[in-house]
Amino acid sequence: MPKIVDYAAERARIAEAAWRLIQKEGIERVSVRKVAKEAGVSAGALQHYFRSQDELLGFAMRLVIERVEQRFDAVNEQLDEVSVSGAKSLLFGLLPLDQERLIEAEVWMSLCVKALHHDGLFSISQSVHKAMQELMVLLLQQLAAERLLKRGLDLASEAVKLHLLLDGLTIQHMMQPAVMTPEQMQRIMNQHLDELISRTDD
Repeated sequence: MPKIVDYAAERARIAEAAWRLIQKEGIERVSVRKVAKEAGVSAGALQHYFRSQDELLGFAMRLVIERVEQRFDAVNEQLDEVSVSGAKSLLFGLLPLDQERLIEAEVWMSLCVKALHHDGLFSISQSVHKAMQELMVLLLQQLAAERLLKRGLDLASEAVKLHLLLDGLTIQHMMQPAVMTPEQMQRIMNQHLDELISRTDD
């Protein structure tokens, strides 16, 4: 009997091969031929799943977001109520605290740089940026609704700061992993959130 291939799973596996190449050699060195070799398929077989390199890179970019969303949703499902500790857990899930998330972050940043001169990737990056900003606003709104934040905060402004902190910590960790360690990233995020938290004597 012919081997039955899961089309969606194979597309994801090929995209992950592209991730590895991006991380090892840089996005400018990525080609259909190299991705096919990394994935263990022929270039012709790869084109059955992706008609062009642009389509492959676009899918690879969306797959990063899909994995991040899955991780975020998994943490969110475990939370019974809105809490400061829950918010911290959700935000920690967006930081590159392990090798899997570091690969995703490096691939994402590489694709975002390419997106500056690539309309298709730019559109994806902009939609994700907007969704991330909305997520930060929603998270702070939920904390505020439970009276867990200090009164008088400009939530829209604080959401921008939170988004910037996530991006900044990620970039610093990629550039100086021995200095901006996972523990340091968590410590800084904790300190920032603690500055927003309402105290009983406020």
